[in-house]
Amino acid sequence: MFDYKLLESLERIGALKSFEAASQELNITQSAISQRITNLEQRVGSILVQRGKTLSLTATGQALANHVIKVKQLELELKHLMNDSVKPHALKIVVNADSLATWWFKATKEFNLTHDVMFDIMIEDQSRGLKHLEEGLVLGCLCSSDKPLNGTRCYFVGNMEYRFYCAHHFYQRYFTHPDRQHSINQAPAIIFGSADKLHKQTLQQWGYQTHYPYHICPSSEGLAHMVTNGQGYGLLPVLQAEPFNEQLVDIFPDQPGIQVPLYWHYWHQSGSVLDKLSQLLVGERTKGLIR
Repeated sequence: MFDYKLLESLERIGALKSFEAASQELNITQSAISQRITNLEQRVGSILVQRGKTLSLTATGQALANHVIKVKQLELELKHLMNDSVKPHALKIVVNADSLATWWFKATKEFNLTHDVMFDIMIEDQSRGLKHLEEGLVLGCLCSSDKPLNGTRCYFVGNMEYRFYCAHHFYQRYFTHPDRQHSINQAPAIIFGSADKLHKQTLQQWGYQTHYPYHICPSSEGLAHMVTNGQGYGLLPVLQAEPFNEQLVDIFPDQPGIQVPLYWHYWHQSGSVLDKLSQLLVGERTKGLIR
C-alpha cells in the first residue's frame, strides 16, 4: 500500500516543476518534501524525480503521479455523491486560450454555479493540449485533435472560424501594395507562440512564401489588442473580432475562413461531475456559442 502523502508530494513536484513551490503549496518545509521523495524512491526502488536544470518526473514517477490524480478525483466524486460540501469539486483541465477568451465561460457559467466546481485550468495551444491528458496531468482537454487516447473518450464540440485582421491604418501602410507577397514579407505579424503554426500554414496553403517579421504575444486578449491597435496583423477568431468590426480590416476577404475543429477529451470513469461537464460541452447550446 502506498503512502498517499508521499504520492501527493510527488504529484505536486511534477506539476509545479519545483520542490520549493510544492512545499509551499503543501505547507511543509522543503527539507520535509525532499525526505518524502527520498522515502518514496527507496520504497519503489527507482528514481522518480530527475533533478537538473529542468526538474521532471521519470516514467515511473509520472505513472505514480497519474495514479494519485485519479485517486483524488475519485475521492472528490465520492464526497460529491455523499453531499459532503466541505471541499468544492476540483476539475483540472486544459483549454485553449481562444476558447477562454470567447465562449468557454458563457457555456460553463451555470454548470460552475450549480455543481460548486473549482476549475483548475491550464492554457495550451489547441494543437498541443492533448499531451497534458496523455501525461495524466489533467482530467479533460479541449484541443483540435480527433484521435482519442487509450482510456479516454473524444467528442466533437464545434468549429472556431479564424480570419486575418489588421487595423485600418496598418492596412494602408502595408497591404495596399499591388504585390500581396511583398506586403506579407514586410508587415509584422503577431502570433501566439512558437508552437502556433496556424498563421504560417494557412499562408503556405494559399501559395505565399512565409518569411516575415513577427511579434510573439502568448495572450489571446493581448494579441487581439495588438491587432486592433495597429501593431501588427494576425489571425483572430471571428467571435473575438466581431466587437471590433469597425476598427478592423479583413485582409483576405475573398479567402474562406479558417475552420479549426475543437474536440473534448476526458478520461473514462472520472466521475459524474466530469460526465455532466462533458455533456454540456458537446451539446447544441455550446455549438451555438461557438458557431
